[in-house]
Amino acid sequence: MQINVLNWNVAGAKFLETKNQRAKTIFRNKLNKSLKDLIKDPRTEPDLITLQEIVQYNKPGESVRNIIDPIEGYVQNSFILVDTERHPYVSKWRKVREKGNWPKGSYFGQGTAILWRENLPHFPVWELPDMEAESDGNCHIEEVILMSGLYFGDRDTEPRAATVAHFAIQESYLAIRKVKKPLDIFVVNLHLTTLTGEREGVPEIDQEGGRVRLAQLDTVLNGIVSRYNDWRRSGYRFRGEKREPEPGEDFDRLPPIWILCGDFNFTPESAEHAHMSRANFVDLHPNKGHGTKGSGYGRDAKPTLTCDYIFAGPQYIALNPIFTKLMAQGNPPPFDHIKVSDHFPLFAEIPLSTPQLERLSDAGF
Repeated sequence: MQINVLNWNVAGAKFLETKNQRAKTIFRNKLNKSLKDLIKDPRTEPDLITLQEIVQYNKPGESVRNIIDPIEGYVQNSFILVDTERHPYVSKWRKVREKGNWPKGSYFGQGTAILWRENLPHFPVWELPDMEAESDGNCHIEEVILMSGLYFGDRDTEPRAATVAHFAIQESYLAIRKVKKPLDIFVVNLHLTTLTGEREGVPEIDQEGGRVRLAQLDTVLNGIVSRYNDWRRSGYRFRGEKREPEPGEDFDRLPPIWILCGDFNFTPESAEHAHMSRANFVDLHPNKGHGTKGSGYGRDAKPTLTCDYIFAGPQYIALNPIFTKLMAQGNPPPFDHIKVSDHFPLFAEIPLSTPQLERLSDAGF
Protein backbone atom coordinates (compact mmCIF):
# COMPACT_ATOMS: atom_id res chain seq x y z
CA MET A 1 0.00 0.00 0.00
CA GLN A 2 1.10 3.58 -0.57
CA ILE A 3 -0.01 7.11 0.14
CA ASN A 4 -0.38 9.45 -2.84
CA VAL A 5 0.82 13.05 -2.58
CA LEU A 6 0.35 16.01 -4.93
CA ASN A 7 2.40 19.21 -4.55
CA TRP A 8 1.95 22.49 -6.44
CA ASN A 9 2.96 26.13 -6.16
CA VAL A 10 -0.18 27.73 -7.65
CA ALA A 11 1.27 31.24 -8.17
CA GLY A 12 -1.53 33.10 -6.45
CA ALA A 13 0.51 36.32 -6.49
CA LYS A 14 0.22 36.30 -10.29
CA PHE A 15 -3.55 36.14 -9.92
CA LEU A 16 -3.61 39.15 -7.60
CA GLU A 17 -1.46 41.16 -10.01
CA THR A 18 -3.55 40.34 -13.09
CA LYS A 19 -5.11 43.66 -14.16
CA ASN A 20 -8.15 42.62 -16.16
CA GLN A 21 -11.08 41.12 -14.22
CA ARG A 22 -11.89 38.73 -17.05
CA ALA A 23 -8.27 37.53 -17.07
CA LYS A 24 -8.45 37.05 -13.30
CA THR A 25 -11.56 34.89 -13.70
CA ILE A 26 -9.95 32.82 -16.46
CA PHE A 27 -6.81 32.28 -14.32
CA ARG A 28 -8.83 31.22 -11.29
CA ASN A 29 -11.11 28.90 -13.27
CA LYS A 30 -8.19 27.23 -15.05
CA LEU A 31 -6.35 26.78 -11.76
CA ASN A 32 -9.30 25.09 -10.03
CA LYS A 33 -10.15 22.97 -13.08
CA SER A 34 -6.54 21.79 -13.37
CA LEU A 35 -6.44 20.85 -9.68
CA LYS A 36 -9.74 18.98 -9.87
CA ASP A 37 -8.64 17.18 -13.06
CA LEU A 38 -5.50 16.00 -11.27
CA ILE A 39 -7.58 14.75 -8.36
CA LYS A 40 -9.97 12.85 -10.64
CA ASP A 41 -7.20 11.38 -12.79
CA PRO A 42 -6.99 7.63 -11.98
CA ARG A 43 -3.21 7.84 -12.37
CA THR A 44 -2.96 10.20 -9.39
CA GLU A 45 -5.97 10.30 -7.03
CA PRO A 46 -3.99 12.04 -4.26
CA ASP A 47 -4.66 11.34 -0.60
CA LEU A 48 -2.78 14.51 0.38
CA ILE A 49 -2.29 17.81 -1.46
CA THR A 50 0.22 20.50 -0.48
CA LEU A 51 -0.07 23.93 -2.10
CA GLN A 52 2.15 27.00 -1.93
CA GLU A 53 1.39 30.63 -2.75
CA ILE A 54 -2.34 30.35 -2.27
CA VAL A 55 -4.08 33.69 -1.80
CA GLN A 56 -7.19 35.07 -0.20
CA TYR A 57 -8.75 38.37 -1.23
CA ASN A 58 -11.80 40.61 -1.30
CA LYS A 59 -12.96 44.02 -2.37
CA PRO A 60 -14.36 46.38 0.28
CA GLY A 61 -17.74 45.17 1.49
CA GLU A 62 -17.34 41.66 0.02
CA SER A 63 -16.63 38.35 1.77
CA VAL A 64 -13.09 37.00 1.73
CA ARG A 65 -12.52 34.44 -1.04
CA ASN A 66 -9.90 31.72 -1.32
CA ILE A 67 -8.33 31.20 -4.73
CA ILE A 68 -8.85 27.44 -4.23
CA ASP A 69 -12.48 26.35 -4.25
CA PRO A 70 -13.72 23.73 -1.76
CA ILE A 71 -13.24 20.24 -3.23
CA GLU A 72 -15.75 17.52 -2.50
CA GLY A 73 -14.28 14.70 -0.44
CA TYR A 74 -11.34 16.77 0.87
CA VAL A 75 -10.66 18.82 3.98
CA GLN A 76 -8.83 22.08 3.23
CA ASN A 77 -6.70 24.03 5.69
CA SER A 78 -5.12 27.34 4.61
CA PHE A 79 -2.39 29.13 6.52
CA ILE A 80 -2.11 32.84 5.67
CA LEU A 81 1.34 34.10 6.58
CA VAL A 82 1.32 37.66 5.20
CA ASP A 83 -1.72 39.86 4.68
CA THR A 84 -2.92 43.44 4.59
CA GLU A 85 -4.15 43.29 8.20
CA ARG A 86 -0.88 42.26 9.84
CA HIS A 87 1.36 43.99 7.28
CA PRO A 88 -0.77 46.91 6.03
CA TYR A 89 1.99 49.31 5.06
CA VAL A 90 4.41 47.16 3.07
CA SER A 91 5.05 48.11 -0.55
CA LYS A 92 3.96 44.66 -1.77
CA TRP A 93 0.28 45.53 -1.41
CA ARG A 94 0.65 48.86 -3.20
CA LYS A 95 2.14 46.96 -6.12
CA VAL A 96 -0.70 44.42 -6.02
CA ARG A 97 -3.37 47.12 -5.96
CA GLU A 98 -1.83 49.02 -8.86
CA LYS A 99 -1.01 46.05 -11.10
CA GLY A 100 -4.23 44.20 -10.29
CA ASN A 101 -6.47 47.26 -10.50
CA TRP A 102 -7.93 46.63 -7.03
CA PRO A 103 -9.84 49.35 -5.17
CA LYS A 104 -8.33 50.89 -2.07
CA GLY A 105 -9.29 48.97 1.05
CA SER A 106 -9.17 45.53 -0.62
CA TYR A 107 -7.89 42.63 1.50
CA PHE A 108 -5.02 40.39 0.33
CA GLY A 109 -3.47 37.39 2.07
CA GLN A 110 -0.86 34.87 0.94
CA GLY A 111 0.30 31.54 2.34
CA THR A 112 0.08 27.77 1.95
CA ALA A 113 -2.57 25.07 2.18
CA ILE A 114 -2.86 21.36 2.96
CA LEU A 115 -5.78 19.25 1.71
CA TRP A 116 -6.52 15.64 2.60
CA ARG A 117 -9.19 13.05 1.94
CA GLU A 118 -11.99 13.14 4.47
CA ASN A 119 -11.52 9.45 5.28
CA LEU A 120 -7.84 9.86 6.13
CA PRO A 121 -7.61 9.83 9.96
CA HIS A 122 -6.22 13.22 11.00
CA PHE A 123 -5.01 14.02 14.53
CA PRO A 124 -3.12 16.73 16.44
CA VAL A 125 0.64 16.45 16.00
CA TRP A 126 1.20 15.35 19.61
CA GLU A 127 -1.69 12.85 19.75
CA LEU A 128 -0.86 9.11 19.94
CA PRO A 129 -4.09 7.44 18.78
CA ASP A 130 -4.49 3.71 19.29
CA MET A 131 -5.87 1.40 16.61
CA GLU A 132 -9.49 2.21 17.47
CA ALA A 133 -9.20 5.99 17.96
CA GLU A 134 -11.28 8.22 15.69
CA SER A 135 -10.47 11.69 14.42
CA ASP A 136 -12.57 14.47 15.96
CA GLY A 137 -13.19 15.99 12.53
CA ASN A 138 -11.32 19.23 13.28
CA CYS A 139 -8.21 20.63 11.59
CA HIS A 140 -5.09 20.29 13.70
CA ILE A 141 -2.12 21.94 11.99
CA GLU A 142 1.10 23.01 13.73
CA GLU A 143 2.78 26.15 12.38
CA VAL A 144 6.54 26.50 12.81
CA ILE A 145 8.16 29.84 11.92
CA LEU A 146 11.26 29.42 9.75
CA MET A 147 12.09 33.08 9.16
CA SER A 148 10.81 36.16 10.96
CA GLY A 149 11.80 39.76 11.52
CA LEU A 150 10.71 43.02 9.94
CA TYR A 151 8.89 42.47 6.67
CA PHE A 152 9.51 45.11 4.01
CA GLY A 153 7.23 43.60 1.38
CA ASP A 154 9.98 41.91 -0.65
CA ARG A 155 11.04 38.29 -1.06
CA ASP A 156 14.27 38.83 0.91
CA THR A 157 12.37 39.63 4.14
CA GLU A 158 9.16 37.65 3.55
CA PRO A 159 8.18 35.55 6.58
CA ARG A 160 8.42 31.80 6.01
CA ALA A 161 6.86 28.94 7.96
CA ALA A 162 6.39 25.17 7.91
CA THR A 163 2.93 23.70 8.43
CA VAL A 164 2.80 20.21 9.93
CA ALA A 165 -0.13 17.79 9.66
CA HIS A 166 -0.43 14.38 11.36
CA PHE A 167 -2.27 11.34 10.02
CA ALA A 168 -2.47 7.80 11.39
CA ILE A 169 -2.86 4.58 9.43
CA GLN A 170 -4.76 2.18 11.63
CA GLU A 171 -6.75 -1.05 11.54
CA SER A 172 -7.95 -1.15 7.92
CA TYR A 173 -4.48 -1.55 6.39
CA LEU A 174 -2.30 -2.80 9.20
CA ALA A 175 -4.72 -5.59 10.15
CA ILE A 176 -4.14 -7.08 6.70
CA ARG A 177 -0.46 -7.27 7.61
CA LYS A 178 -1.39 -8.73 11.02
CA VAL A 179 0.40 -5.84 12.71
CA LYS A 180 -1.22 -4.19 15.72
CA LYS A 181 0.80 -1.00 15.74
CA PRO A 182 -0.37 2.39 14.43
CA LEU A 183 1.68 4.01 11.67
CA ASP A 184 2.02 7.80 11.90
CA ILE A 185 2.49 9.96 8.82
CA PHE A 186 3.61 13.58 9.15
CA VAL A 187 3.34 15.99 6.24
CA VAL A 188 5.36 19.22 6.28
CA ASN A 189 4.43 21.89 3.73
CA LEU A 190 7.24 24.34 2.90
CA HIS A 191 7.97 27.43 0.84
CA LEU A 192 11.58 28.37 1.53
CA THR A 193 13.26 31.72 0.94
CA THR A 194 14.67 32.92 -2.35
CA LEU A 195 16.60 36.18 -2.55
CA THR A 196 16.34 38.93 -5.13
CA GLY A 197 19.03 38.37 -7.76
CA GLU A 198 19.59 34.66 -7.15
CA ARG A 199 20.52 32.51 -10.14
CA GLU A 200 21.43 35.64 -12.10
CA GLY A 201 25.21 35.22 -12.16
CA VAL A 202 26.11 36.76 -8.79
CA PRO A 203 27.70 33.94 -6.71
CA GLU A 204 27.64 36.03 -3.52
CA ILE A 205 23.82 36.29 -3.64
CA ASP A 206 23.49 32.59 -4.51
CA GLN A 207 25.67 31.67 -1.53
CA GLU A 208 23.68 33.87 0.84
CA GLY A 209 20.40 32.36 -0.40
CA GLY A 210 21.80 28.89 0.20
CA ARG A 211 22.89 29.85 3.71
CA VAL A 212 19.39 31.13 4.55
CA ARG A 213 17.72 27.97 3.22
CA LEU A 214 20.15 25.68 5.04
CA ALA A 215 19.21 27.43 8.29
CA GLN A 216 15.53 26.92 7.47
CA LEU A 217 16.13 23.24 6.66
CA ASP A 218 17.91 22.85 10.01
CA THR A 219 14.78 24.14 11.73
CA VAL A 220 12.69 21.58 9.83
CA LEU A 221 15.05 18.62 10.31
CA ASN A 222 16.21 19.40 13.84
CA GLY A 223 13.37 21.46 15.29
CA ILE A 224 10.54 19.35 13.87
CA VAL A 225 11.62 15.86 12.74
CA SER A 226 14.41 15.27 15.27
CA ARG A 227 12.52 16.89 18.13
CA TYR A 228 9.49 14.65 17.57
CA ASN A 229 11.51 11.48 16.99
CA ASP A 230 13.56 12.17 20.12
CA TRP A 231 10.29 12.57 22.07
CA ARG A 232 9.24 9.20 20.70
CA ARG A 233 12.56 7.63 21.69
CA SER A 234 12.19 9.01 25.23
CA GLY A 235 8.86 7.22 25.67
CA TYR A 236 6.62 10.25 24.95
CA ARG A 237 7.46 11.97 28.22
CA PHE A 238 5.66 15.12 29.34
CA ARG A 239 8.01 17.85 30.57
CA GLY A 240 10.71 15.19 30.92
CA GLU A 241 8.62 13.00 33.21
CA LYS A 242 7.84 9.39 32.39
CA ARG A 243 4.15 8.62 32.02
CA GLU A 244 1.75 5.82 31.11
CA PRO A 245 -0.59 5.88 28.09
CA GLU A 246 -3.94 7.51 28.67
CA PRO A 247 -7.19 5.93 27.42
CA GLY A 248 -7.14 5.94 23.61
CA GLU A 249 -3.34 6.25 23.46
CA ASP A 250 -0.82 3.64 22.33
CA PHE A 251 2.91 4.10 22.87
CA ASP A 252 3.81 0.97 20.89
CA ARG A 253 3.96 2.52 17.41
CA LEU A 254 5.79 2.03 14.13
CA PRO A 255 8.48 4.61 13.27
CA PRO A 256 6.71 7.65 11.77
CA ILE A 257 7.07 8.47 8.08
CA TRP A 258 7.90 12.12 7.36
CA ILE A 259 6.91 13.67 4.02
CA LEU A 260 8.42 17.08 3.24
CA CYS A 261 6.80 18.87 0.30
CA GLY A 262 6.93 22.26 -1.30
CA ASP A 263 8.78 24.94 -3.17
CA PHE A 264 12.26 24.59 -1.69
CA ASN A 265 13.84 27.17 -4.03
CA PHE A 266 17.03 25.16 -4.48
CA THR A 267 18.30 23.07 -7.38
CA PRO A 268 19.23 19.36 -7.38
CA GLU A 269 22.94 20.30 -7.54
CA SER A 270 22.78 22.55 -4.46
CA ALA A 271 24.24 22.10 -1.00
CA GLU A 272 20.67 22.19 0.33
CA HIS A 273 19.65 19.15 -1.72
CA ALA A 274 22.77 17.30 -0.56
CA HIS A 275 21.87 18.26 3.02
CA MET A 276 18.48 16.55 2.63
CA SER A 277 20.15 13.43 1.27
CA ARG A 278 22.64 13.32 4.16
CA ALA A 279 19.67 13.54 6.54
CA ASN A 280 18.38 10.31 4.91
CA PHE A 281 15.47 11.88 3.04
CA VAL A 282 14.73 10.45 -0.39
CA ASP A 283 13.98 12.72 -3.34
CA LEU A 284 10.94 10.94 -4.80
CA HIS A 285 11.43 12.29 -8.32
CA PRO A 286 14.64 10.97 -9.85
CA ASN A 287 13.01 11.75 -13.21
CA LYS A 288 12.68 15.52 -13.10
CA GLY A 289 11.86 15.97 -16.78
CA HIS A 290 12.75 19.49 -17.88
CA GLY A 291 12.10 20.98 -14.44
CA THR A 292 9.36 22.14 -12.07
CA LYS A 293 9.43 25.91 -12.71
CA GLY A 294 8.81 27.74 -15.97
CA SER A 295 10.11 30.93 -17.47
CA GLY A 296 6.63 32.49 -17.57
CA TYR A 297 2.92 31.85 -17.39
CA GLY A 298 0.31 30.44 -19.72
CA ARG A 299 0.81 28.58 -22.96
CA ASP A 300 4.30 29.98 -23.48
CA ALA A 301 5.61 28.75 -20.13
CA LYS A 302 8.58 26.40 -20.52
CA PRO A 303 10.32 24.56 -17.68
CA THR A 304 13.78 25.90 -16.99
CA LEU A 305 14.82 24.61 -13.54
CA THR A 306 13.83 22.35 -10.66
CA CYS A 307 13.03 23.89 -7.27
CA ASP A 308 9.94 21.92 -6.11
CA TYR A 309 10.27 18.54 -4.38
CA ILE A 310 8.59 15.79 -2.44
CA PHE A 311 11.00 14.15 0.03
CA ALA A 312 10.24 11.22 2.34
CA GLY A 313 12.19 9.62 5.18
CA PRO A 314 14.14 9.04 7.19
CA GLN A 315 15.21 5.98 5.21
CA TYR A 316 16.51 2.91 7.06
CA ILE A 317 14.26 3.79 10.04
CA ALA A 318 10.91 4.86 8.59
CA LEU A 319 11.34 3.71 4.98
CA ASN A 320 13.06 0.82 3.26
CA PRO A 321 15.62 2.68 1.07
CA ILE A 322 15.74 0.05 -1.67
CA PHE A 323 11.98 -0.31 -2.01
CA THR A 324 11.40 3.45 -1.75
CA LYS A 325 13.94 4.31 -4.43
CA LEU A 326 12.59 1.60 -6.74
CA MET A 327 9.05 2.95 -6.27
CA ALA A 328 10.28 6.49 -6.88
CA GLN A 329 11.47 5.43 -10.31
CA GLY A 330 7.80 5.01 -11.25
CA ASN A 331 6.76 8.51 -10.14
CA PRO A 332 6.00 10.72 -13.15
CA PRO A 333 8.07 13.80 -14.04
CA PRO A 334 6.54 17.23 -13.36
CA PHE A 335 3.24 17.79 -15.17
CA ASP A 336 4.63 20.54 -17.41
CA HIS A 337 1.57 20.43 -19.66
CA ILE A 338 -0.35 22.27 -16.91
CA LYS A 339 0.64 25.88 -17.56
CA VAL A 340 -1.63 27.92 -15.28
CA SER A 341 1.13 28.66 -12.79
CA ASP A 342 4.83 29.22 -13.45
CA HIS A 343 5.37 26.05 -11.39
CA PHE A 344 4.30 22.56 -12.46
CA PRO A 345 2.53 20.02 -10.22
CA LEU A 346 4.42 17.07 -8.75
CA PHE A 347 2.82 13.73 -7.89
CA ALA A 348 4.39 10.88 -5.90
CA GLU A 349 3.41 7.48 -4.59
CA ILE A 350 5.09 6.79 -1.24
CA PRO A 351 5.24 3.19 0.03
CA LEU A 352 3.91 2.57 3.53
CA SER A 353 6.56 0.02 4.29
CA THR A 354 8.82 0.65 7.27
CA PRO A 355 11.63 -1.82 8.00
CA GLN A 356 10.01 -2.62 11.37
CA LEU A 357 6.63 -3.22 9.73
CA GLU A 358 8.22 -5.66 7.30
CA ARG A 359 9.95 -7.57 10.11
CA LEU A 360 6.77 -7.78 12.18
CA SER A 361 4.69 -8.86 9.19
CA ASP A 362 7.20 -11.55 8.23
CA ALA A 363 7.19 -12.80 11.82
CA GLY A 364 3.38 -13.01 11.87
CA PHE A 365 2.82 -10.40 14.60
